[in-house]
Amino acid sequence: MSDEQQEQVIVQKTAEELKKQQEREAEERARTVASRVPQLSIDGLDQAGLEKKVREFYDLVVRLEDEKYDWEFKLRKMDFEINELNIIVNDIKGHFVKPALKKISKTEQKLAKIAEVKSKLHSAFRENLKSTGQSKFALDDKDDAGKKPEWGKDQLKQHKEEEGLAGEDAAQDEEEEEEEEEEEEE
Repeated sequence: MSDEQQEQVIVQKTAEELKKQQEREAEERARTVASRVPQLSIDGLDQAGLEKKVREFYDLVVRLEDEKYDWEFKLRKMDFEINELNIIVNDIKGHFVKPALKKISKTEQKLAKIAEVKSKLHSAFRENLKSTGQSKFALDDKDDAGKKPEWGKDQLKQHKEEEGLAGEDAAQDEEEEEEEEEEEEE
């Protein structure tokens, strides 16, 4: 026999064994249910008898659900105790178990990433804008500024001369104040 044929035979035998095991488990389940749940015999019962049977089955279901809850609670408690004991044993031996990671909502992460990308795009867009060198708020009266009427030129000269004198006076006042401050510091 070749290796492939041997593998096929092994796979077939394993499949047969699994089927037999499943059949045995189904029969065991049926026997367990039959032993716990009595056969339903409602032939020849009147209305009061049927109501009594319904109450019996209801009480049976309630009792079994209570028992199921008690067993589930005991199992959870035992699992917790086993976990605690494993932690204690690992602490004594010096082996440490990595804790389970917390689950984080993916939507919050995605929204944060989207906001970050938007802010980057917005700032990049502003950086890539070119300046025209002109102010948006500038007035368009530039050509009028260079041309003054004839009658205003004399007044403009007088005004400039007054500013020049006033500017010299202001410069002298500043120098005197600086000298006084230096004297006070000494």
